[in-house]
Amino acid sequence: MTSSSASSPSADRNTGARGTSTPATITIADEGKRLRMWTRVLFASIWLIPGTIAGFAVWFAARGAPGAISLGAALAWQVSCWMVWAIWSQAILTLVDRVPLRDGRVRVWLATHLFASGVVMVASAIMIGWLDWRFTPWRGVMPQYADVFVRTAVRHLDFQFMMYWAILGAAYMVEFVRRYRERDRVATELEERLSLQQLEALRMQLNPHFLFNALNSVTELMEMDVRQAQRALSSVSDLLRLSLRTAASPTIPLWREIELVELYLQVARVRYGDGLSVDIDVDPAAVDLDVPSFVLQPLVENALKHGIWPGRTGQSVQVSARRLGPMLELRVEDNGRGLDGRITDSGRFLAATPNVDGLGIGLTNTRTRLAMLYGDRYAFRMTNSTGGGCTVEIRLPVHG
Repeated sequence: MTSSSASSPSADRNTGARGTSTPATITIADEGKRLRMWTRVLFASIWLIPGTIAGFAVWFAARGAPGAISLGAALAWQVSCWMVWAIWSQAILTLVDRVPLRDGRVRVWLATHLFASGVVMVASAIMIGWLDWRFTPWRGVMPQYADVFVRTAVRHLDFQFMMYWAILGAAYMVEFVRRYRERDRVATELEERLSLQQLEALRMQLNPHFLFNALNSVTELMEMDVRQAQRALSSVSDLLRLSLRTAASPTIPLWREIELVELYLQVARVRYGDGLSVDIDVDPAAVDLDVPSFVLQPLVENALKHGIWPGRTGQSVQVSARRLGPMLELRVEDNGRGLDGRITDSGRFLAATPNVDGLGIGLTNTRTRLAMLYGDRYAFRMTNSTGGGCTVEIRLPVHG
């Protein structure tokens, strides 16, 4: 007779009824657009810093001198001079997008930026020369703008040239970072898709494996009790239907996994009869935690197949789940024949490497899926119990 010290939730409790909202998906293109946008904002605003510093420096240096410039005028003058590069930086970023540096186009790229740097040098000299002519506190007669422009051009052309190529280099550095992030994200998404496909293939491997064993049991029962065989087929149908409902995700809530185990035990009752007692004990703090789908069923199946004798009385299987801090412990224990000496001497409890030789399809499948989902952050242990029988323990990291 199967007993349960923590009843599983009703069948109408599903993920759709929880009212959880699906977060918006951010694509690679969205990430690229965001990085480009913030790059343009940064390149447009960063010039306020050197402009402000230069304004204070000009004001401080001119203090006490005849006709000294005010702080407001000094800031307006120097910030305006530096903000000229906010315009040129946007043009340079546009050229980086429009004229990519590729094999076979180096000459075109170099000619484009040499011409653009020349245009920027002349235009900057014109604009900065006008600002110098307008804001400089001239003593005596104010000089002609043409004279100020010539002096500005002579003093600043080399600086303007270096500034252009420095901004160009910074723009390409950001572009290379963006491309690297895109490629890294693409590789990560492809790896995740491959892992999900492999997990689904492993999970689907369990369905025919279980179905084969279940149908064999029903076939044996057909010769003895047709009605009980029909009930067993109905349980098989319910189990397969529930497993298909969980096929969209590699993990499901623990309470759903307990439902799968209980349906499996209804089918297993056909072969093992009333001589088998099963106790399911679930910690209320663990009932909503996510676990890999079909993680407990292979453990229970292994206990019945390798540890329990059909028709013998006094046999039991205990299934328990409890939360231990940041870990979830799943345990399946039977009082049957044990492991028949198949335990190796090596293997620590918290090690992810197997310490049991010759695992069957179900347990091998389970360990492979755990390794894919959790890497080396899970634990798997299979030991003989002190009083006889076998104990399988799994510890999984808890998220949230």
